[in-house]
Amino acid sequence: MFTPNFLRIWKEWIWSHKNNFLLFFGFLLVSGISFESGFLRGKMLASPPLIISIPVAENIVVPSTDSVVPKQDTVSEEVKQNTMCPLVGSRNSNKYHLTTCAVVKRIKAENRVCFSSKEDAEKRGYVAGCLK
Repeated sequence: MFTPNFLRIWKEWIWSHKNNFLLFFGFLLVSGISFESGFLRGKMLASPPLIISIPVAENIVVPSTDSVVPKQDTVSEEVKQNTMCPLVGSRNSNKYHLTTCAVVKRIKAENRVCFSSKEDAEKRGYVAGCLK
């Protein structure tokens, strides 16, 4: 199977490339040692998982209702305001909206501009926004 000539050629080839073999096996050795040292270091530094818990509040003070002034009926005030002001705009914007739009709830009271009709709003430079 292996002739003496083949073995001699193989031996010469290995001997001529011995520096490359040494470099390759040295690289494998350094890589293996580095991997193992990192693996062992990771095991040494392993910490338990972080658990975040929310503490239960004890001793919650609830104000007494005796000194609280009863609120006025805000729903009826909103209904009155909606009938008096069907379209609302903001001083910080150029859009007008129906009072039922969610955008209107985010407009501060001091920045609200009331319009009686679309024509009134457009005459003052506003454009249609949420009109659902």
